[in-house]
Amino acid sequence: MSALRRSRHSERQGRGAGIVAGALLCAASLVAAPALAFAEEGSPPDSSEVAAVESAPEFAPASDPAPAPDSVPVLAVVTTEEDVDTVLEREVEEPTLTLFSGGGGAASMLAEESGPTLPAPGDPCYPAVCIDNGTILLAVNPTGELNTSDGTGSKAGPGDVGLEYLPTGHDATSPGCLCEGWGVADPATGTWGGANRDRTGTTGANLTVESFDWTASTAKSVVLVKDAEGAPVFRVTHEYVPSAATPNLYQVNVSIENITGETIAVVQYRRVMDWDIEPTAFSEIVTMNKGTAAALTFTSNDGFASSNPLAGPSDLGHTGNFTNAGPSDHGALFDFTFGPLSPGQVLTFVTFYGAAANEALAIEALRAVGAEAYSFGKPNLSPLDGSPNTFMFAFGNVGGDVIFPTDPDPVPEPEVIPAAVVTPAPAAAAEATLEVTGSPVGMMPLVWLSTALLLLGGAALWVGNRRERRDG
Repeated sequence: MSALRRSRHSERQGRGAGIVAGALLCAASLVAAPALAFAEEGSPPDSSEVAAVESAPEFAPASDPAPAPDSVPVLAVVTTEEDVDTVLEREVEEPTLTLFSGGGGAASMLAEESGPTLPAPGDPCYPAVCIDNGTILLAVNPTGELNTSDGTGSKAGPGDVGLEYLPTGHDATSPGCLCEGWGVADPATGTWGGANRDRTGTTGANLTVESFDWTASTAKSVVLVKDAEGAPVFRVTHEYVPSAATPNLYQVNVSIENITGETIAVVQYRRVMDWDIEPTAFSEIVTMNKGTAAALTFTSNDGFASSNPLAGPSDLGHTGNFTNAGPSDHGALFDFTFGPLSPGQVLTFVTFYGAAANEALAIEALRAVGAEAYSFGKPNLSPLDGSPNTFMFAFGNVGGDVIFPTDPDPVPEPEVIPAAVVTPAPAAAAEATLEVTGSPVGMMPLVWLSTALLLLGGAALWVGNRRERRDG
């Protein structure tokens, strides 16, 4: 073969290779583009899914909305001082809504005659009711205080019961005497009312039970405190509910409402309890922390004091703050003095009653509810850590600082990666994550590769075509 023929043969081979390369690059770009589309959109649906969509029936158009009902006529309101029977016997000319302003309404008459629903003789814990949350059991009276002489029929069983820690079966307020109670007073007029089974019996002092409702785990007492002439002055509510923060406490929502027509300049509230901590009842260790609430004006260890806030301060050797006082037969006394209460205005705060397996766990329970003042009662058992049960009473929302604040979130320790473990760089890890989820950012390398292949293929085809034309 001559040199000229060998040259032309090589040129044709080069042109053929260029054309073939261009065709292959174009084909590669055409393959890469669908791959990118599937990566972004996910796997193509199978034939069964497509068939299901294609065969799905069309929805019928919504029917016309139903016609609007005729407007409700507005009844005329009539206020009368006549009795119910007279009004009902009168011939009616047109519908009216009648209000009986003279107290002659049938509902009010029925309420006055029947009174509130109360526990009956033979009921468990009569005249109180026993409620529990599985950990704490309370015997709550219709007048709002704790303690009853017989828990027969309840989880507490026969015998006195007041505040019981169910895991140990030990009580804290009923042994010896039913000495636990509360009182509210207006010092300007000398009016006061309260309840303490040991001091005031089952009816309380200057109280009328307006309502008493209970379930297996809750109890709500609403009473009226009346003055010497029998006129209502305060409406006092004690609502016992399991704490949402810890099973070791019951929360007591307390409200005091002024139901007179005049402002009451000063309102006083007292809560008192004789700690009798089993298994060493009458020989307990008591701690008191009054916190910073300005309204808490006096505290002591006199658990036998009267429930009357006007009785004045008293103590059994300890006042203010004290820690691990005793052992002795004593308790806790809290006196609050609040500011003026306008007609219809309501003063609210919360108290807590409960127990835990030791003092450290009792502190954690008070931390959970943000207690602002408290008292502990512990048995006289070495090493005085409060085992097997520490009982507690506390106040919240009384304007003081939280005594046991919640610890701030701990700073996480830096993660130590073993030398044998290889962790991808953040950018590479992010890219891998985005690629798996089909994000266009993770697909960018494939986009550029497809585009480059297409351009190179086109260039190879163009070069091959130019040579063919020139040599032809």
